[in-house]
Amino acid sequence: MKHNLQFERVLFELNQGHHIILSDNENRCNILFSATETADENTLNFHKKFSKSFPSILLSPERCKTLNIETDHCCSLSLSLEWKIKRIFNLAFGNSMDINLKLNGVIEEKSKLMNLSLQILKKGKLLPSGIFSIINNSSNVPIDQLALKNKIFFLNISDLDKIFNIKKPIVEIITRAKLPIKKTRDAEIIVFRFNNEAKEYFCILIGNNKKNSTNLFPTVRIHSQCLTGDVFHSLKCDCGEQLNKSLDIMVKNKKGILIYLPQEGRDIGLTNKIRAYKLQEDGLDTVDANLTLGFKDDERSYDVAVAILKKLNFKKFNLITNNPNKIKKLNEEGLEVLNVIKLNIEPNAINKKYLNTKKNKSYHIFD
Repeated sequence: MKHNLQFERVLFELNQGHHIILSDNENRCNILFSATETADENTLNFHKKFSKSFPSILLSPERCKTLNIETDHCCSLSLSLEWKIKRIFNLAFGNSMDINLKLNGVIEEKSKLMNLSLQILKKGKLLPSGIFSIINNSSNVPIDQLALKNKIFFLNISDLDKIFNIKKPIVEIITRAKLPIKKTRDAEIIVFRFNNEAKEYFCILIGNNKKNSTNLFPTVRIHSQCLTGDVFHSLKCDCGEQLNKSLDIMVKNKKGILIYLPQEGRDIGLTNKIRAYKLQEDGLDTVDANLTLGFKDDERSYDVAVAILKKLNFKKFNLITNNPNKIKKLNEEGLEVLNVIKLNIEPNAINKKYLNTKKNKSYHIFD
């Protein structure tokens, strides 16, 4: 729990526009780090004054490729203290390719420290770009004491390993209750805690799912949250229709489980999803919009879903999905997908391009 509290503090500091110190003892490197999107006009000067070195900007591999920087790794380049914040934002996540910047001195970053820095931002649903400077500690004051003296939060990246690289996930059932819904009164909701995270996870059981209750195998739907589609019935996507159709299928089959994952916008968060919507208004498709912001086209993980299925002893089932990556992940984790039930949603004039992008770029399979 201590490590989760430390991480929550890191996310708080970055979201508030504060700086943090990240330390890599193994490689004897300490950096002052800030989230690019919460930076202001004083950020660069503070880095220079505190670290006694010039600040650089860290960009994700996806953002690098958007800027025509050929690399499979994150990259960085030095920032001039004369740069205005608008210019930095344009470099980090702007849509204009003609940004009048000379991208000289680009460094390919392969270190664990840089990769973990980007993971921190993504976990906090911040845009994956940071400003950092290497701390020249000529006074030889221990780095944690230097941080304390200057009221800057300090974190050793060895602590992040314990958060990000959990070998055996822990999932606990917290509570459960009957939940009659419009489609059926025979439903139950179960709430879980996963690896002591602050997030709330849940599933909906449809019908009789007691072991050996029938010879029918359950029907499973792993659904990623889509506030705009699921709640407001947005015409931009097919998520809400997929959710409703999945519930209909499970009710008809009399035995099913809906796992609803808090992974808004393919897990880039609601704010960044709306930023991606704005880029789509400017002509980009849903995949290129995510890449332009510095994210992968799909940041989702199905680790929680796998853990829930195993916890409830759902080892063999029929899966409702058009996504081959979801099927592959479940099979790799020792679960057996017996049959795949595809969802065919009739496109409308607004989401036709979106559905074509899912098919042609994300390789979703439609009948």
